[in-house]
Amino acid sequence: MNSGDSSAMYRRCEDLVVCDLDGGSALLDLNTSTYFKLNGTASFIWEKLGDQPMDADMLAEELIKVYDVEKAVCLPDIQYVLNELATANLITDQP
Repeated sequence: MNSGDSSAMYRRCEDLVVCDLDGGSALLDLNTSTYFKLNGTASFIWEKLGDQPMDADMLAEELIKVYDVEKAVCLPDIQYVLNELATANLITDQP
């Protein structure tokens, strides 16, 4: 897995239940019975990965359409979130 690699294409893993929270999301991994809480930005990334597989650059382009942030500023944060989601087995590289 290329966790955090800006060229890797990511998609959501299956067997997850998602619930919207005020300012974020909660995820339940049905395989491990583990809960995860995502903040607003991580939830935005999670939602975008449901539309289609995306890499960090594509996610940054989507993020700057909504938030007042420059790509150079948000890209490292996106890569961090992708790495955390991949480490938790919530997303995977798209083959």
